[in-house]
Amino acid sequence: MKKAFVLMLSLAWLLSAAGAQAAENLLVIGRAPMAGSEAAAKQKAVADALARAVAQQATDLVDPATLRKDLEVLDKQVLSDARKFITHYSLLASTQSGASYLALVSVTVDDKALSRALIRAALKMPTAHVGAVLVMVSEEAAPGRPPVYWWSGLPGAPPAPAPMVKVLKALGIKMIDPKPLKAILTPHLRHPVLNEAHALEIARQAGAKLVIVGSVRTFPLVTPEHVYPSPLVQLLALDTVTSRQIALVEADGPVYHTTPPREARQVVLATVESAVRDLMAQIAASDSAAMPTENEILLTVTGVRSLAQLYRFERVLTSLAENVTRMTRVSVGPGRAMLKLAISGSASALADKLLVQNYGDFLVNVVEASPTRMDVVLIPKQGSMTPATRPGTAAAPKTAPAGTPAPAPATAPASTPATTPAAPSPGSGGSGANR
Repeated sequence: MKKAFVLMLSLAWLLSAAGAQAAENLLVIGRAPMAGSEAAAKQKAVADALARAVAQQATDLVDPATLRKDLEVLDKQVLSDARKFITHYSLLASTQSGASYLALVSVTVDDKALSRALIRAALKMPTAHVGAVLVMVSEEAAPGRPPVYWWSGLPGAPPAPAPMVKVLKALGIKMIDPKPLKAILTPHLRHPVLNEAHALEIARQAGAKLVIVGSVRTFPLVTPEHVYPSPLVQLLALDTVTSRQIALVEADGPVYHTTPPREARQVVLATVESAVRDLMAQIAASDSAAMPTENEILLTVTGVRSLAQLYRFERVLTSLAENVTRMTRVSVGPGRAMLKLAISGSASALADKLLVQNYGDFLVNVVEASPTRMDVVLIPKQGSMTPATRPGTAAAPKTAPAGTPAPAPATAPASTPATTPAAPSPGSGGSGANR
């Protein structure tokens, strides 16, 4: 039994190590002042390393311009509780250096959970939910010239204004190539700014989930005194499924009444890019509002006969992506395991899903389900407990249950004299009728 338990723990460690290798480990140095005891300073240095690791991953997931604009939002809504995004860490080295204590820590960050937190804070675009985007935005690129837009039918028109393309690519948004759509355009659709119905009609034919309509100006405009130009940016995002307006941005550019300075064009382009980011942030906020809330529960599993059973149960858990967003194995012992789950929705909804899954040679029964914990037991299917008969050996005879009357002895042939059965020897077990 002891050997089996040691083997079970070894296999559990190997599986955990394999899962950890799939994620990227970061080596981070944490620092803390040498105030108080060395143990306290070490603990603070490790905490500093964990926060630095999460911050490093967050900066890789967020557009640099968004970081510069919303650094305080990142700190207050994400980094303030950085430890919950850590799945594993280990202290590799530590030492005192002058008035500071240093800790070298290997850290594994849960990128999926971190991405969801960034989306909820409107710092990252939920590209998986947005899908393909069709851009129908006209551009005034030079004074005195007509607007440029791809649905005009004129050759050489870009699929979107350059500042928009730059921002959407940086955010990882997939833009639809409008070239195949030019063949279906009729003359009444060749206006610089389309109405919502026409834009939605074209976007649906293109298979887009979102369509962005409007106009931008990408050059500095000189106007007379007391005359102010029209907005630099006017953008509207529409959902092609619901026909709903989900984001709207209007931005004014710098006003020039004399010859603009040399850097004026860059100021204008930066304003356009910022407006596009604001539009996408509104879309992100709209999507994050519809995302289910995430809760953590502790799942206790009993009746575990082998590590293979536990691994199969965990595989089923992680396949329920709509309910389980993250799973961490807390402990494994003889016949039981403890898992920490991050779930979307309620624990009762997850319990209902667990009862109807196919686990192979065992079933799952939910003993308790509350908002913070769940207890389940693995039950072998009928017949799975019976050991298979080895080839060349006879199956053991079935014994009658206790209390069942013994069958009447067969009648001896008439030519055979009846014999009296021998009494059982002391200490030997008789039949159920003789007990």
